[in-house]
Amino acid sequence: MPTPIELLAALQEIDQRLRQKETTLQELRQQITSIAGAVETKEQEAATQQLRLNELESRHREAESQLKEEEGKIKEKRVRQNRIRNERELMAVRREIELMKEANEKIEEQGIQLLEQIEQEKARLTQTQSQIEELKQKMVEESSRVETHIASLEQEAQQERNEREKFTREIDADLCARYERIFAKRGGVVVVEIRSDTCQGCYMRIPPHMSNQIRSSVQVNANTIFHCPHCGRILHWRPTPEGEPNV
Repeated sequence: MPTPIELLAALQEIDQRLRQKETTLQELRQQITSIAGAVETKEQEAATQQLRLNELESRHREAESQLKEEEGKIKEKRVRQNRIRNERELMAVRREIELMKEANEKIEEQGIQLLEQIEQEKARLTQTQSQIEELKQKMVEESSRVETHIASLEQEAQQERNEREKFTREIDADLCARYERIFAKRGGVVVVEIRSDTCQGCYMRIPPHMSNQIRSSVQVNANTIFHCPHCGRILHWRPTPEGEPNV
């Protein structure tokens, strides 16, 4: 019949494995969340780029419309010019036409610049959309791999929970509750050995009389529970096999 200490030590091994599996499961789920977050960020980036592209195209259409309108006005001025006989008035109209042509050249330059910006924005948008597709494909592949791993880990974890339940039924309820409090408080390390009168949980020396009591209890199978006076962990002593130095 296992002693309470042995049952607690076995329970601790199960709980430590469970804790590690839960950590791994959390990390695996985080991988998918991280990729999904990257996809969302890229989609927001693409949406912003599309808005910029729409604005540039709108400005380019406005420039073309303005240019067409101004060219129409120049044609009207030229028609009027052909009808003028007064030299002074003719010079004034010619000057107006020259100024209008200069203004149109600036509009044409603005249109060319807008076209260049549109092409650059389209290239950036295409690249971002390509990155989104790559991330989505990666997420599909990673999700499949991770979900398979998660299913396997969850199955193993359930088996260990079932095994844990069997052990807890054999341990006194108060002792079990005490064990769980220490497990939560001390990083999953509850049952520790004493070596050379030193707790292997906090590496502090325990009083000699307590060390003697622990040894005596083990030797007579008294099943007494001793706690480290420094860290509160449950202390355990293993008799040294023959031929090995006592610790």
